[in-house]
Amino acid sequence: MHKTFTQNDMIAYLYGESTPDQTKTTEAALAADPVLRSELAELTQAQASLPRVRFNARRRLMDVIRNYAMGPDLQLSV
Repeated sequence: MHKTFTQNDMIAYLYGESTPDQTKTTEAALAADPVLRSELAELTQAQASLPRVRFNARRRLMDVIRNYAMGPDLQLSV
């Protein structure tokens, strides 16, 4: 069976977000299809050109989020 890969499939593979079965299928297709390899190379290049962003949240905000995730009560007094 021939699978058609979407750009979303390739991006999921690139970011390591595909399932093990999807990864195996994608790698087999990449080995057999030079056009697909070229598309992955373009996506990889686009990813590399994105600026690196650092997220620095306030400690209090992170504590509120963590406390909310750990229990049903939300004490929001930031």
